[in-house]
Amino acid sequence: MKYTNDSIVLSFLFLLISCQPGFDKKEVPTIGFLDAFEDETIAKAKDGFLDALENGGFSEKNKTLQVIYRNAQGDIPTLVQATDYMISQNVDVIAANPTTSTITAVQKTKDIPVCMMVCSHPRMINLVDDQGRYPANLFGVYDTQDYIGTSVEIIKSLLPKAQKIGVVYNQAEPQSANALKIIRNTAQKVKLDVEALPVNASSETQLVVEALINRKIDAFFALPDNIVFSSFEVIVKACDRAGVPVFTSEEGLVKRGSVAAYGTDMYAWGYQAGEQVSAYLKDKSKGLPKLEKAIKHNRIYNPEVAKAYQIKMPEGFMDVKTPPQKNLRIAPTKAQNAGNSYDFYLSALMLGLGFSALGIGIFISMRIFDIPDITTDGSYTLGGSVTAVLLLQNYPIAVIILATLAAGALAGICTGLIHTKLKVNALLAGILVMTALYSVNLMIMGRSNIPLLEERNFLDILSFIPQPFYRQLSVLLVTSIFLWLLISYLLKTDFGLAMRATGNSESMIRANGVDTNLMKIIGLGISNALVALSGFLIVQYQGFADVNMGIGIVIIGLGSVMIGETLTGWFGLSQIQARILGVILGTILFRLILAFTLAVGIDPNLLRLVTALFVLLVVAIPNLRSLGRG
Repeated sequence: MKYTNDSIVLSFLFLLISCQPGFDKKEVPTIGFLDAFEDETIAKAKDGFLDALENGGFSEKNKTLQVIYRNAQGDIPTLVQATDYMISQNVDVIAANPTTSTITAVQKTKDIPVCMMVCSHPRMINLVDDQGRYPANLFGVYDTQDYIGTSVEIIKSLLPKAQKIGVVYNQAEPQSANALKIIRNTAQKVKLDVEALPVNASSETQLVVEALINRKIDAFFALPDNIVFSSFEVIVKACDRAGVPVFTSEEGLVKRGSVAAYGTDMYAWGYQAGEQVSAYLKDKSKGLPKLEKAIKHNRIYNPEVAKAYQIKMPEGFMDVKTPPQKNLRIAPTKAQNAGNSYDFYLSALMLGLGFSALGIGIFISMRIFDIPDITTDGSYTLGGSVTAVLLLQNYPIAVIILATLAAGALAGICTGLIHTKLKVNALLAGILVMTALYSVNLMIMGRSNIPLLEERNFLDILSFIPQPFYRQLSVLLVTSIFLWLLISYLLKTDFGLAMRATGNSESMIRANGVDTNLMKIIGLGISNALVALSGFLIVQYQGFADVNMGIGIVIIGLGSVMIGETLTGWFGLSQIQARILGVILGTILFRLILAFTLAVGIDPNLLRLVTALFVLLVVAIPNLRSLGRG
């Protein structure tokens, strides 16, 4: 009996052990799928990849495959961490999509096979050695970007009178620089001039595109790079207003408002890569497949946009099957489009008005409480992300405004609590909350970028003004005036005077029974609520929300405050309402100066340098005047 009981126990233990992962008779392969950012077009490659694997007998549904999926949402450190995790899990293959993922994966591992897709040839992205050999663990499907030249030729065939095209490009992406080279070569063959300007962040796209339009371009070509993808709505909006049609080489951008493209079929690209991985998993003894060139390309067009620009499409182009675009304007004639320079500075004026709430918010934290609050970089994006998500869910505008203000206030309150209750330096407290808000914003948005071109817009509420451009300008102007009057009134009330006294003489106001810690917490809440409101306005003006849109935004606010103080100092004005009005004028002047910088032909690469020098000059003027009197 004892032998029988021992046998039962041993059999039971063996059964438990055999059910644990790693003890299956047939081990299930694991693939790590690495996406660099969120995009509808790029996602099609992933769909094709997984479909090819399923057709080859590998799928999670049938428990014949395990897929570890990670999306870095445009953040390089996150991309590196995701790659490290897949390496730690010893996956059979890392599927890298697109170029940035491929570069990261190959740099992080030399042992695990890396399958590339939606990527240029390794030679074009500097993944070859001195002998021209690519890494031994790299395989998959590439393209040479030659198709971009065909897309440029399409512009000339559809717009035979076109003489000049505009392009923005991201110097940090090798495929973007290579694509620009192809565009220049092709444009020369078809007798087109190319005006190209670099753009290094999605927050700069608006001004750079307006600067290109101001140079009288006949068409705009949207390159396949991350910044263009993330801020494409800004490009479409500016070009539509000026009557400049947008062309591209990417199907997803045709859906989002471009006229036409000749580009690689993303689903087929991913499917082709999936077939390679499927063949490798079936018989690893044959080694890795060779690199292949993407084989399927399509001519596609957007019928709504083509109709708006009165472009008749020839045979051979496929309808991109996009839903009708409700807000698309009919392209203006050349006569209507003659005042591009005027519109250029009006756009800068509108951006300045949109940032006025940001300037007032930073004025409250910096000048009322003497707190250098870095939370603003995160709370500005927080306002934009809340706005984008709620707009997509069709919430009423009033609810969205309240939610935006509440979210921004909560961020500021967190900074205030960390500073006052935990006795953490105010600067560090702001940095901590700003850092945390990056993850919060990603969770709210669910991805790194949300386009909003066709969503209803707070800036269009004055529907009795027929021209959309001036309608939005009027709304921004009215909003700025309202904020000026509201905050001026608030800071002259007893509560506002207590806030101002807290910043001027904390010990004295505390002796009078005022809880200065509470004043700081409330003040930072109000400050960041206003900053979030600025995010609410700018997101709707530019037509997209991006998780990186707040990087460096505090400089705009600080510059605006400094300019405002200089202006009021020149006129000897010290009343609080004059100081706040000075901040609003400062935000406008700040954007107009940047616009002028681009208009006179200064390289956009120097935009941040010009910004820093300008703020430095404004800050130094009072000191220079004092030295002169001395």
